Amino acid sequence: MADLVQGSFDRFQRIDTAHVLDDSPSERDVDMVDVGQATEESPGHLIVAFDFGTTFSSVAYARVVEGVSRDALGITNVKCITRYPDDRPPPGFTFAWEPREDVPTELWYNIPPSWKQRRTGRQTLQSSDEEAMNEDPNLSDASSDFSCSRPEDEVDVETEQVNTGEDLGRSAPLFWGFGVQKQLKNIDIPKDGTRRLTRFKLMLDETSTATKDIRAELSVTLKNLKRAKIIKQDTDVITDYLAQLFQHTKNELLRLDEYSDYTPVEFVLCVPAVWPSKACRVMQAAMSTAAGRCGFGNLVNGSLDNLFIISEPEAAAACVLAEDNDDIHENEIVLILDAGGGTVDAVTYKVTNSYPLRLSAEVVSPGTQLCGASYINERFEKLLLKRLKHENYLVKNGKSIKSIVEGKVIEFENGEKRLIDIADEYFEPVPVYIDDLKANSKKRFSQNRLRITKREMAWVFQGSLDGTANLLIEQLEMVKAKGFPVQKVILIGGFGQSPALRTHLRNVLATERNLLDQEIHLLTSRAASTVVARGAIVRAFNKNHGPLRTTSCSYGFLRSEPYEPDEFAAHRNTRCTIDKADGEKYIDGTINWLIQKGEDLPHNKEFSIIVKHTFGINARSFECKEVLYVSDFNHESHYRKAHAMNKGAELAGSITADMTFLRNEGHILPVPPSEFSTYFGPKAQNHWAVTFELVMIIDGRDLRYEARWPPPNSPEARVHSQRVPGSGQACIAAAFKPGTA
Repeated sequence: MADLVQGSFDRFQRIDTAHVLDDSPSERDVDMVDVGQATEESPGHLIVAFDFGTTFSSVAYARVVEGVSRDALGITNVKCITRYPDDRPPPGFTFAWEPREDVPTELWYNIPPSWKQRRTGRQTLQSSDEEAMNEDPNLSDASSDFSCSRPEDEVDVETEQVNTGEDLGRSAPLFWGFGVQKQLKNIDIPKDGTRRLTRFKLMLDETSTATKDIRAELSVTLKNLKRAKIIKQDTDVITDYLAQLFQHTKNELLRLDEYSDYTPVEFVLCVPAVWPSKACRVMQAAMSTAAGRCGFGNLVNGSLDNLFIISEPEAAAACVLAEDNDDIHENEIVLILDAGGGTVDAVTYKVTNSYPLRLSAEVVSPGTQLCGASYINERFEKLLLKRLKHENYLVKNGKSIKSIVEGKVIEFENGEKRLIDIADEYFEPVPVYIDDLKANSKKRFSQNRLRITKREMAWVFQGSLDGTANLLIEQLEMVKAKGFPVQKVILIGGFGQSPALRTHLRNVLATERNLLDQEIHLLTSRAASTVVARGAIVRAFNKNHGPLRTTSCSYGFLRSEPYEPDEFAAHRNTRCTIDKADGEKYIDGTINWLIQKGEDLPHNKEFSIIVKHTFGINARSFECKEVLYVSDFNHESHYRKAHAMNKGAELAGSITADMTFLRNEGHILPVPPSEFSTYFGPKAQNHWAVTFELVMIIDGRDLRYEARWPPPNSPEARVHSQRVPGSGQACIAAAFKPGTA
């Protein structure tokens, strides 16, 4: 086969074709089409929203049926996915227990051990247990010298080892969600051959200084997973988790007769307000891969079709308003406090529209504190490890002090922790059941029971309560300094369900007044753990009055273009290449940016360039590859991909258009070398030149790209209708501000 040239174009041009002036929103959006227009084959569709949280995730959905107006849909039409695998009532809570509507954002991998690990694994595990029990000098065995002050948070990068069991060399099993917690509660199974992953959502925002240490800790485990060839790249763990979550969601919807393989699905992704476009893009790609694995929803060229992205604070506010229409009013200033498992985030908005709820840009810079509910678990674990430090008789039958404590932390997480209010004068901590624990009054042990004082439990909670309150006060002061009066604080997130946190924040706000000397009210959702996912569905019902469609990304095509240093500065001081087919000089691998960051893009618009590919005279086929790039920056065209001017450019997709039909059907003939060719004389061979239109098409929150022949305004266009030998699609929802229709 003859050599194939990547491609070239005669002159760079952007063509806004006449038929793209209609800027009507995509008809695939539920809020943009009369539901009564649905076809018999598609009587309705599903909207499914995913709140991928740091420590817990949730899924909400609503079915939009034929004949129901979107104005009639509200929070009562929204349901949540339940019945997660291994979700069981905690001990003593079986009466009136209901399945959880959220699921832990946790994964568990098994890693085959190396020879060195098999020799040293048991010794390393034992020493790490001892270090964990001695790591906090402020904790003591008894309450007489227990410190209620908050110790410095220590980063303990645990070097986990693998066991030497009979399953050596087997493929690594994967647990997720409550399945991970189930494994941790099995205190007699070895933990040294595992990689438990938590808080991996935080790896996506690489710009956050608050989560830098957590990302560094995660990277150690991720490197081991890559070394064991369980994952190829860090974000594979997010894809693995989402694949499990998507599969369970699909199974539940099938069980409930809400979904079939023919049901159109509109996906909604909830993202933090502070996430950059790149983080949204990575999450978008992970969702696409996960959905493809379990055959859930519609993929086009491996990309989710019709994805809607909404910020977590706006989704939560929409839910709170939907639950009580009198709570939020136009022109009010609302502070949304997202108290999650890892971080607590504070962001303040002005309400620009009360129904449907719309929020302005942030009034002041958002704030973040690393003091979420998972740090309560960490302090509870430190407390138990310290209290059990010398109870070596408990280490037997495969159990270690650390494995015993890990099981108790899981029970605490799913049970008593969610009920505790340390400000309640009648509150008494429930003794922790420890099998075989010997009675010792000095240590406050009774048989099989470890008693915890109010003071100890206050220490467990206080660091997270104070951190959240300090963040709230800091945000209120920043808003006041800007001249805005905060009327409402909306508390969301899993930690937002905590009675201890709600009481603490109410007490804090009781001493605060806004700029107008008004009280500041605390609003909470009836189900804080799912408020974001449910609100995202409500927001997806009506996408009108959203943000302007200003792109935060640039998009361009990879090209090989004629070497023209006099016309393009990008070609100067750059070595050109000689095309083997036509003998002309080219700069290969350049990027022509058709869409620049900061442009306002209507719902429907086309950008077009004319491209030329050359082939040797003996080429059997004319396959023309076109590559799409995306970047979070503005770029000047005509520079090579590897040039510093294109730093940040990432592959977004590609198509291959088979143009062989042009020769086979007699539409083109061989052409001789041009006057610009380095080939000359009687031995200079003819070559094939394929010219067509390469089009970038904005279609709502998707970007389609097509190879079309014949090019417009060409002699062939007067005779032949255009055909599309190659097309692709990429989701560009992440390129817009969350909430953009």
